[in-house]
Amino acid sequence: MFVLSSDITIGKFHFSGINNVLIRRSIYSIEETATITIPSIARIIRNGKVQPELITTGRLFTEGDPVIIKLGYNNALQTEFRGFVKRQNLKIPLEVECEGYSWQLRRNKIKEVSGEVTIKELLKNAVSGINSRYRISVECKVDITLNNVHFKNESGFDIINSISKYTDGNLTCFFIRPDTLWCGLLYTECAKGNNILSTPQIKYRLGYNVIKDNSLKERLTDSDPTQVIYSKKLPKGEKISGTSDAFRKYVRTHNKILNQIKEAPVLKKLANEKAYQLNYIGYEGTINTFLEPYAIPGYEAFIVDSRYPERNAIYLIESVETTFGISGARRKVEVGIKFSSAKIMLHE
Repeated sequence: MFVLSSDITIGKFHFSGINNVLIRRSIYSIEETATITIPSIARIIRNGKVQPELITTGRLFTEGDPVIIKLGYNNALQTEFRGFVKRQNLKIPLEVECEGYSWQLRRNKIKEVSGEVTIKELLKNAVSGINSRYRISVECKVDITLNNVHFKNESGFDIINSISKYTDGNLTCFFIRPDTLWCGLLYTECAKGNNILSTPQIKYRLGYNVIKDNSLKERLTDSDPTQVIYSKKLPKGEKISGTSDAFRKYVRTHNKILNQIKEAPVLKKLANEKAYQLNYIGYEGTINTFLEPYAIPGYEAFIVDSRYPERNAIYLIESVETTFGISGARRKVEVGIKFSSAKIMLHE
């Protein structure tokens, strides 16, 4: 028999009873969120004894209080979220909105950066100065030199979002762990069958440990193949460019000017990353699962479908929405690009 268990800490308080928890994480955003719904009135247990007075829970917390959410079955708990109180909705029951370590980045003002700078230097600046108790480490897999940039009185959060803007969304930045920010060309590596994230693999059998999969749709490159061309204007009016060659056939073209990219080879590298994003083979949609197996964005999903065995393959988990509460516990897992056939054979 599986009994839901939880251990939630907000500030200096532990909660043994909650109404609901909703946690959202994605490879497309550095912002992880959690909403904790708890009774508006509670009693405090001190030294093992229940205190007689009733406490209004909304008065117990303040913005910035550290938050840890652990969930599981039969007291076998996994840490699902670490972050900070962002705000409270003072209604019945009380809702406590929380944000992951990106909460610190929003409040971390960086020194002025101007001219030419690398991605690694920008990420280092974005996380420097953060409270050492909640330090953020960085894993940067691709170091690109940018020029024509200027930041002054910007937050670390703004800096990291600018990286995505300058590269047309091709450099993926997300928290691979609560305190670890990952940045790199994710789709290029996945298309080659490389798990650059070094994350675990989760096995899903449709109809067995998958509750619902009716929103899962297959995606093929031949549906709308796209060529990508990136250009940069030089000071004297000349132009350099990079064109994707990951796919030979295409029916439309994606053109964009990236004036912060310094060199043509980098423009081509980014063009191929965008081509893999737009043309990937894999799935679109989500599957609904139980709380186990544990899964977060960046994990591999080995999907086994007895009805359509040709779909049996390894896919990238792109986002996870976890719900937990009085109605049960579920994960909504979004999957995307399929890893190469060589890697699939290796894991079968």
